Parts: sequence; C-alpha cells; structure tokens
Amino acid sequence: MKARAVITLVMAWLFCTGGPALGKGGVPFDPITDVHWGEIEFAIVGVCFCPKLEGFPPKIVMVPGLVLEYWEPFLLEETVSTPFYSPMLGEATATALLDELGGKNNSSNSVESANESTFTQAHAYLAPITGLIPMLCSSWDYGAWVSEFDPTWQSDELAAIITPEAALYANPVMQMACMADAAAVNIGWPLDDMPWCIGSSGSSYPMTGHVDNDNLIQANNTAASRLIYKLNRIGMICDPADNPCGCNHTPVWIKSHYKMHVVRPDNRSPAYPVGKAAEFYGAGLNPPYMGAMGSSDEFLWLVYRRQMCCTCCD
Repeated sequence: MKARAVITLVMAWLFCTGGPALGKGGVPFDPITDVHWGEIEFAIVGVCFCPKLEGFPPKIVMVPGLVLEYWEPFLLEETVSTPFYSPMLGEATATALLDELGGKNNSSNSVESANESTFTQAHAYLAPITGLIPMLCSSWDYGAWVSEFDPTWQSDELAAIITPEAALYANPVMQMACMADAAAVNIGWPLDDMPWCIGSSGSSYPMTGHVDNDNLIQANNTAASRLIYKLNRIGMICDPADNPCGCNHTPVWIKSHYKMHVVRPDNRSPAYPVGKAAEFYGAGLNPPYMGAMGSSDEFLWLVYRRQMCCTCCD
C-alpha cells in the first residue's frame, strides 16, 4: 500500500505541472454521481478453499470461505486529443512541447481510405472510490499511467516490443474473424478466445493510440480498450476473477472480465462489455466544441472489473 501511494503521488506531481489547454474545460469527475452503483451487482456465488500459512513453524493449510463476486469500479481512463488534458479534472495539467503528441482525426472525406484514422493519448488512474464502498477483495494494482511519456504508445513499430504476437493477426483472415466477436459483444458476450479483437472497436493491435477509424467515439473506445489490455500486459493491473484465492496477472487479457461506460464529455449508462458499438450509447455524446459535461473529443471512461474472491484470505 505504501509503494502504491508513493507511485501515485509521484505521478500526480509529475502530471500536474504546466498551463491550461486553450478553450478546454469541463465538470470534474464526481465519484458519488458519476459511478452507476447498480453495475456492482454484489453476490455470494459459492464456497471455496484457499491455502494459508498458519502456526510456527508455518505450514500451509486449506481454509474454507465464501466466494464473493461483484463488478468493481476500479479504473478511470482518459483518451484525449489534447496532450495532458484531463477530463477527470476538467482542465489541463501540463502543456506539450511537441506537436506530435497531439491527437488527430482524418475524416472519411479524405481522398485515400488509408487516411481514415484517429490518434489519441491515453491516461489511467485507479478510481478514487475505495473509501466510499466496502471493497471486500484486495488486488495488486499500481499507480497511474500517462501515454505522453510512453514511446510505445506513439509508435506502432515500438509497440511490437511488448506485443510480438501482433504479426500473427495482421492479416485479413484474422481481422475478418473479429466480425464474430463484434456480433457477440453487441449482445453482451465478448469472445475471450479472440483476444486480438475488441468487438465493434476492431483490433487490439497495435497497442497504441493509432486507430484505423475516423468515428471519434468508436476510435476512443478502441484506445481505452487497448489500454486495459496494455496495463494487463505490463503487469500494472491484475485479474481477480481468474483466481478466487488471489489476483492473477494476465498478459493476455480476459475481455469478459471488464465492462465500461463513458463519463465525459457526457455521462452515459449502462456499462457495456469492451468493444460495444458506439451506436448504442454515442448519440449526441460528442457535439462540436462542448459536450454536456466536458469539452468535445476529450473522453473519460470508467472501467468495471469482475471481482471474485474467497472470504477466507482477503
């Protein structure tokens, strides 16, 4: 816990220097009103036995307990066109010296279809709601993440350092297979056996802010979903639904263990599986200049993680 607090404070200090972004603003995230508490769906789903050290000299014994299951609102993700802008705070926290850090959107009116793309920076923070509800399952998650300091988020080539398997899926056959995942996600059942797909949001690779889609809402959903995958890949978050006796690190994500909803530039519910088509929640979400609760093209997503733990050991 001390290490997590230190990392979070250091990142907050580093991130909160600089001047405002011209014309950008919005309503800061409110953990009371912006969290859809009905998404948590707390339940007791069975019994469990987990190993625990007891006695002296210590020995391993199997301790019984109850399996608790719920959806934990654990992560806030920002996908932004303005470097260092924070929809969570409703203001910029720094300014970028490099124009290349800025987001872009090439319209479908472009002469070449290859130019139909979006680039966005992305940030992640552990959601500041731990003290508001009794989170009964512990996890091993760390600090914050800011893409402006990550060269692998800016470059598809550098991203291959942490995703060498991406070359296996960079072909029309594997990408066409994502149509099955898109259909499944839109009825509520993402296909975990297809980790290279993000439903209607397209491909999990490259794990960068470059998205081959000029639909801003869907492209930002893609970037936010890729960030969940990336944080799993680099060990910054773990998956507690994979093991009732602990929180496993899953370098290949299990998509069905996450759902999310957009909070800025407007707050929309309910939470959907990753990769849900923007048509289900995006009408009027991102109007020109200013949305209902924040600047256009600057998105904040609340990610819920499926929690499952044994009461014997948490």
